[in-house]
Amino acid sequence: MRNKHIWLQFCLFALLGFRLQAAELAEGFWKIIDDETGRLRSIVAIYSHQGKLYGRLIITYDEQERLKDSIYTPGARAEKLPDKPYMAGLDIIWNMEKDQAKERWHKGKILDPKKGKVYSSEMTWDAQNQKLVVRGKIGPFGRNQYWIRAEEKDFPADFVLPDTSKWLPKIPRT
Repeated sequence: MRNKHIWLQFCLFALLGFRLQAAELAEGFWKIIDDETGRLRSIVAIYSHQGKLYGRLIITYDEQERLKDSIYTPGARAEKLPDKPYMAGLDIIWNMEKDQAKERWHKGKILDPKKGKVYSSEMTWDAQNQKLVVRGKIGPFGRNQYWIRAEEKDFPADFVLPDTSKWLPKIPRT
């Protein structure tokens, strides 16, 4: 009986640990693949600040998947936003709050920098496909994107990964 009790406690702790880990999996570097072309469009760094998640574009690519610009060499601008900020270095996700009960981040905002539109957003981890599901929505209607964790080979050879722990949110004016 004692062994059964210990085994049950172990399983409970393992399950709770998995749930906590799943929520933390959102932080890091993520590839955004174009829904229509299937090509790599950009890399986003998802970082934490005061218990909320934010996402910053750090690299953008052209139609041939060649480096267009980065946080170190910004070029293209978000023309639809009032201040026309650089695309690379732009926070496109902000104020995502952890919802431990549903294993997601929610109540945040996501920006479509090409259109200059802001949507409500939530993120969940798809363990089966090993992808981050990022949903932009208006009310109950929305669209999912499936972001893939970036690997070392996805970055330009001379690109230095930024230390996101020192970042402060830069929410764009919309």
